[in-house]
Amino acid sequence: MKTLTKNFNEGMKKILKKEKKILIVGHNNPDGDCIGASLALYNLFKNASFPYLSVLMPSDMPDFLKWMPAAENIDIYEKGKSEKLIYGADIIFYVDFNDTSRTEYFSEELKKSNAVKIMLDHHPEPSSEVDFIFSDTETSSASEVVYRFIGLAGLEKYIDKDVSTCLFTGIMTDTLNFSVNSSKPETFRVVADLLSYGTDKDDIYDKVCNNFSEKRLRLVGYMVYEKMKTVSDLHYAYMLISKKELEKFDFKNGDHEGIVNMPLTVSGINISITAIEKDDFIKLSLRSKGDFDVNALSKKYFNGGGHKNAAGGRIYKPYNEAEQYITDSLREFLTNK
Repeated sequence: MKTLTKNFNEGMKKILKKEKKILIVGHNNPDGDCIGASLALYNLFKNASFPYLSVLMPSDMPDFLKWMPAAENIDIYEKGKSEKLIYGADIIFYVDFNDTSRTEYFSEELKKSNAVKIMLDHHPEPSSEVDFIFSDTETSSASEVVYRFIGLAGLEKYIDKDVSTCLFTGIMTDTLNFSVNSSKPETFRVVADLLSYGTDKDDIYDKVCNNFSEKRLRLVGYMVYEKMKTVSDLHYAYMLISKKELEKFDFKNGDHEGIVNMPLTVSGINISITAIEKDDFIKLSLRSKGDFDVNALSKKYFNGGGHKNAAGGRIYKPYNEAEQYITDSLREFLTNK
């Protein structure tokens, strides 16, 4: 479903003035798409000589994304400093999220801000709390939405290799290297356009997919061999791992990326979940194949959401109760499907 505020492109041309202070905001635990789309906007506006630009994330990005152009300019939430950025902004871009709650630590400040708010996203049910919305659930990624936004705003001439590299990275990561959410010809037309700016797809793939530590590879092996459990009659698999276990592998932010997809390579497994113990909750990543809707599953049982075949969530239960809750929830959801 596509949501485009009436007179969106005319509105952008009136609003986007160089004297305006622009703040670009992403969601908590930002992934490749969130970072790619946000930095693409930052580099674009920098090329267009906008002097007042900031990018703010609620939490840090994974190490394997820190090579991206202008990543060093991202501000990570810091009480006091972040509020000044929000309240000082004239325009705030909401990138890759559909509701301020996804920003967690400064969601209330965003709601109170008098800035013009522009949402660029591809998640279902975009909130109406912003002034302008460009959201398309049929689009591969927020990065693809940002590319289309650039055209609507008449800013194509400011795209360069840095902008295209950020956008390509976002599309590649959110489609799991073009294995999901990437069946529409329009996505590949966008990718072809991005490559024309000199984007090096092989270099990006290497930096994103072949840039982990040895301990991370050992963690992958441990989770698959020791922690993966399958329930064949309901066609799902899950992996639950504690903080203590993660410490053995010197766990870093982003080390779990991609592991949740591995059980889906098993014949007959249609849903996969990883559950990782944090300080105050259990963090869930959910993936599925075909018509199995993990967005609906996560919204109903796991305080989360996302897309039909990829979602996230949380459960606020002790670690020793998490497995039973997850399996009970899955059985109830799948037997009523």
